[in-house]
Amino acid sequence: MNEAIPAWATSLNTTQSPILVVDQNTGMTSADERDGLHPNAAGDAKMAAVWYPAIVQAVKLIESNDTITYSKREVEFVS
Repeated sequence: MNEAIPAWATSLNTTQSPILVVDQNTGMTSADERDGLHPNAAGDAKMAAVWYPAIVQAVKLIESNDTITYSKREVEFVS
């Protein structure tokens, strides 16, 4: 199922509503998990190393499209 995400994101990506896909699976191993599911410190570091460039890319994308008005959307948390 995860292999379908890039194509799905590409199909929905627009200049007005850009979508960036961050692969958090490649490079992770069971040694990067503290309980078989959640990352340990090594896993956190690997995830941060992938997220940081994506966040920088997103900020640059927003800055380069200064004619686009981005709006903040509030999302209610329901437990």
